[in-house]
Amino acid sequence: MALPNLMDIKGIGKKRYAIINTKMTENNWSLNDVYAMSPDTIKKIFKLPINVAKAISETGKKAVAERKQSKPDKVVQPKTTTDKLSEKDTQVFDKKDSNYPNRLKQILGDAAPEKLYIWGNLELIDKPSIGFCGSRNVSDKGLAVTADVAQQIAELGWVVVSGHARGVDATAHRVALENNAGTIIVLPQGINGFKLRSELRRYAKKENLLIISEFPLNARWNVGYAMQRNRTIIGLSDAMVLVESRTKGGTFNAGKTALQYQHPLFVVTFDDKKPSNAGNDYFIQRGATRLMKSQTTGRANITTLRQQVESQQARDNLPSAKPTQMTLLLESE
Repeated sequence: MALPNLMDIKGIGKKRYAIINTKMTENNWSLNDVYAMSPDTIKKIFKLPINVAKAISETGKKAVAERKQSKPDKVVQPKTTTDKLSEKDTQVFDKKDSNYPNRLKQILGDAAPEKLYIWGNLELIDKPSIGFCGSRNVSDKGLAVTADVAQQIAELGWVVVSGHARGVDATAHRVALENNAGTIIVLPQGINGFKLRSELRRYAKKENLLIISEFPLNARWNVGYAMQRNRTIIGLSDAMVLVESRTKGGTFNAGKTALQYQHPLFVVTFDDKKPSNAGNDYFIQRGATRLMKSQTTGRANITTLRQQVESQQARDNLPSAKPTQMTLLLESE
């Protein structure tokens, strides 16, 4: 059962949501941790009015009560939480194998990884998926947009693909898991020794998690690997969402790679131009699609993103997104 979204609580707008999300990321808290806090604690930590803090606490109590009435989810305990992944739990796919992800070869061609090391639910590869990239030191606004888009994608039954780094990556993974959607983690290191981030462990189940590496089992993280795995995230996604990019670094590299492969790239627009988001305009000027706020709902407008992905799914004859009651957002100008 998915936890209620904070933005659905009266008194929580985009600014307050960003403050809460920042604190959650800084302290490795899950949404469940926040809902378990007392009103006074919520007020003190997040600097909220007491009536809003009480609303959050009451929402949490209600969610806990509802969960007790339903069968609890079986959480992944070994291998992805307290223990490290090990070679015996990992499948290895060679590019010439029939079960190698076809979309990687379609999108990346000869640049598709020669070998993949995989742990988790392989069915997630065939679902509609959105890749996320953005700064580790993302702004509060960037965190709020990331969580908003990830939640809307989760409501569609789509998969979030990202790289498990601090900031945008971790937030996108967490929101997907909190909302009972799947997530694919693409590693910049060997799969042996990988440990899932603490804020993701509470919600990780074998059916909603897939971990992929293209590097030798015991390979350690390095900058080259981090840049290289960006390409694989693109290859596993129907479209990419770039949240916040400087004019150099890993996120900038991911955006340039998406353009290089003519892969659908949606870039968040910021009214306040700063060095931390200076790269966003670079991509928009080169053909990326603006990801804007709906003037009707105040949330990120994913209408064009959804239409493009669903059209691609129809062309590829892949499983379509499950039905949803989410209202399509009107385009903002």
